Amino acid sequence: MKQIKQTMAMLLFAGLALSACGSNGQVEQLNQQGNAAFANQDYAAATTAYTQALTEDPAQAAVAYNLANTHYRQEEYEQAQAAMQAALPQADAELTAKGHYNIGNALYSSEQYEGAVEAYKEALRIDPADADAKHNLELALSKLQQQQDQQNQDQQNQEQQSQDQQSQDQQSQDQQSQDQQSQEQQNQDQQNQDQQNQDQQNQDQQNQDQQNQDQQNQDQQSQDQQNQDQQNQDQQNQDQQNQDQQQPGQAGGTGEEQPADPNAQPGPAVRIDGLTEQQARQMLVAAAQGTKTLQEYLQQVYVFPSGAVEKDW
Repeated sequence: MKQIKQTMAMLLFAGLALSACGSNGQVEQLNQQGNAAFANQDYAAATTAYTQALTEDPAQAAVAYNLANTHYRQEEYEQAQAAMQAALPQADAELTAKGHYNIGNALYSSEQYEGAVEAYKEALRIDPADADAKHNLELALSKLQQQQDQQNQDQQNQEQQSQDQQSQDQQSQDQQSQDQQSQEQQNQDQQNQDQQNQDQQNQDQQNQDQQNQDQQNQDQQSQDQQNQDQQNQDQQNQDQQNQDQQQPGQAGGTGEEQPADPNAQPGPAVRIDGLTEQQARQMLVAAAQGTKTLQEYLQQVYVFPSGAVEKDW
């Protein structure tokens, strides 16, 4: 793999500065101190010397160029780029070409490949024969392509992640909706089941109540029928008693009682057939009251022939 080529040639201030700007001896001395420190890799001391020289004369392009190289060696790429940009307005063509080249190096080192490509192209416009600028331009273009591919891949990955997240969110939402619907359906089914159970209980209760009411009505009807039957029976009995009480007065045929003959001899008793149940009950009551009462009752239901009674009760 190609390595980036760096131009670190330090410009001697004396000849260039005197011929170009005619700076004073203090600026020249500080520039030489910086060059010596740079050669000894004492970049902190070099930075201090170059900065003091630019304070004395900010228009010295060579000093700004040397300061930019010092920052670059310390991997202070933003400061190197700024110092190199400051040197360009006062630089000649050769220094300007090297300045753009080193700006490209600073941008390349900070992975700003698009800016590095433009800086190398600018250096080649000034010096088309600069092989190092061509080499570094190829590296910068390759890195830029890789960077863009990576950005595209990152963008695709980001979009894919977003899409996956949306899909996941949608699935979660769908699952939640499905769970909610299932829960609602279960609740509805439970309500329906509870309602059916309640309706069935109500229906069963109504049926039971109806059966109880029907039974009560049936019992009441039976009781009423028994009462009616008892009343009818009592009425029949009462009617029979009334009829029985009317029969003894009709036995003589005239409706008047005939006095008994004390000298008459009783004949054999003639039994009157057709003793009713009511008469039998009355006879039993008379028997319980005493013999006289029973005799009187028997005289009502039995008729003796004329004649004296042989023996009293």
